[in-house]
Amino acid sequence: MVSLSLSLRVEANAEAFNAVESVGNLTKHRRAPMIIPTKNGYKLLYVPAVSGESIANAYQRNLVEAAKILYKSKPPLTEWDLRYEFSKFMDDRHLTEILKNVIKKGDPHEFEKTAIKESIVADVGGFLYAGRPPVKRTSRFYTGYMLPTYDSIEATAIEAQFHARHMPTELALGPEAGQAIYYVEVASALYGVTVFLDLDGIGRTSLVKVENAVDENERFNRIRASLAALQGLFLGVGFGAKLTRFLPVRRIISGVAVVTDPIATTTCPAQAPSYIEETESKIAKLASSSTTLGIDNVRYEVIAYGGKPKGEGTRRATTAEEFFELLIDSALRFAGVQKKA
Repeated sequence: MVSLSLSLRVEANAEAFNAVESVGNLTKHRRAPMIIPTKNGYKLLYVPAVSGESIANAYQRNLVEAAKILYKSKPPLTEWDLRYEFSKFMDDRHLTEILKNVIKKGDPHEFEKTAIKESIVADVGGFLYAGRPPVKRTSRFYTGYMLPTYDSIEATAIEAQFHARHMPTELALGPEAGQAIYYVEVASALYGVTVFLDLDGIGRTSLVKVENAVDENERFNRIRASLAALQGLFLGVGFGAKLTRFLPVRRIISGVAVVTDPIATTTCPAQAPSYIEETESKIAKLASSSTTLGIDNVRYEVIAYGGKPKGEGTRRATTAEEFFELLIDSALRFAGVQKKA
């Protein structure tokens, strides 16, 4: 199983990435409980957060754009994918014409196989058809909440910012008509985020039995698109809400990535200051213990940006852009994808 995992530290100032509700004229930022290690044990804090759903939605948007660019014609996208409506065959109203015919056969395996062919978003992002029979495909893309790092928790804040829409020509009708006052909570934090991408499962069924749903060339195209979407998620416009007016002051501080085969694992969470070194140690021990168990064909590569990597075999990047270049190179080689001339 060829897989890719990465953890990043992302500095974001004045962001409104993830709102949860509006209370009157106040739009609140998402908060989450977080246990923080201290000298005297642990303490619980409520901190600004970005949900995994928000990050996954942004990843799938990037996947749509990557597919449109990489496929010269007829990308595997549905009409809903193109509108960023990720219903992904959830019921009979959201099936393509081909899938409407397939579901009549009552064969979950054939439904999953056809759904993968129809949509790269359903392939990589998973789906759940809630009809009869129900069909579920687990996402190949895993992520979780983006939370502040342990060592920067004291420098984290949420603040409600005052805004007003003013229309002088309407003031004669009353102050309510001429002026609208509202508040948006913004946060500033050094966040840690971890994602995992199952490269081996792209283009392959998984519910009833495992087999290719598309040919190898198409699988490789989809792996390329998945990696391009991952790069775009962090180096492009990014993720989160309210980007047109609350585009944050954002930069990647450091990161570590691991490409492994055949044993899947994840990088250590970026909340810990020594997460890069901890990841190097974890992967080295995983390889040696696998050998002890009689698994001799374990392959892995570690890529790091920033921090203090200690592993001799770690591929080091000097910029965030080079970091993604190196991890894409490793992922394509491990997956057996040939570079295009």
